[in-house]
Amino acid sequence: MEIRQLEALNAVVTSGSVTAAGRLLGRSQPVISRQVSDLEAELGFVLFERTRPTITLTEPGVQFYQDVRSILADLQQLESHVMGLRSGEIRPLRILATADLAHGLLPTALALVDRFNAVFPQKLILEEAVYEVTARSVLERRADFALINLPIDVDGLQVHWCGQAPCQLAMPASHPLTRQSMIHLEDIHNTDVITLLGRYRMRFQLINSLVQLTSRDKRRHIEVASQQTALSMVRAGLGVALIDPFSVHPHSAADIVLRPIATDIPYRIGVVSPVNHILTEGATRLIRGLYTHVRSTIPQFLDTDVNGLQAQTINPLTNLKQA
Repeated sequence: MEIRQLEALNAVVTSGSVTAAGRLLGRSQPVISRQVSDLEAELGFVLFERTRPTITLTEPGVQFYQDVRSILADLQQLESHVMGLRSGEIRPLRILATADLAHGLLPTALALVDRFNAVFPQKLILEEAVYEVTARSVLERRADFALINLPIDVDGLQVHWCGQAPCQLAMPASHPLTRQSMIHLEDIHNTDVITLLGRYRMRFQLINSLVQLTSRDKRRHIEVASQQTALSMVRAGLGVALIDPFSVHPHSAADIVLRPIATDIPYRIGVVSPVNHILTEGATRLIRGLYTHVRSTIPQFLDTDVNGLQAQTINPLTNLKQA
């Protein structure tokens, strides 16, 4: 299996035809066809359904192409890194974060930490994960560290700190329940409820908690992909939403009232990195700063282990690797 064959496969998929792939790579159409055919012969299965005028990946072809795309992305990243080494460029700080945390907690904490002690000298790369972050995705994406929701399989990962805080109920400013300082779920009655799609294990637990505790009520149920969308719908008066305290940005919460819930529904987050990865000094400072920011700004934050067990006697910052 050769890189040129994988490049030919990628070019055919992205351009939509063998002819266009040849133009993209600067190779002739017969060369592209032969490289794809040789790759299929080596793999032992067909990659494309050749039905004119288009060609479509077969089911095994789709699965194989996902791996190929990851490999080519790694090679491109490696080439970029080598060019940086040649020019003396300092290694960028790379962070992987779930989308809600990337929009909520991370920007404010990053600005505060960087203001007093620069954490990235030249370049910061922030990659958002729309769905659940797994140990494999942290390892594959080559991030210095990941700010994620829990739980997570920690095989191959070092947990720098983790903890939890209770969820809150987001309501339009005009909602009658805003007069109460504490919300009981039975107070919701027939109010429409907005929850997050159950693509995350933690999100699934939150949805079950809310739906089960209000199952006897007659109301509509709206599911959305992100907390930012949920807050927008709350602002528009479409219902109330269960919101984790880590993902609410001050600007996104305008015209919205947040109230604590009498029923404790915890939400857990943490910072992890690959076990064998040596953190830069800037990454270490940022991880410490994130923890300090969470401890000082998130109501009722409690240190835990990755399983949600209290870890009050453990300093979650003692395991940080220095550069």
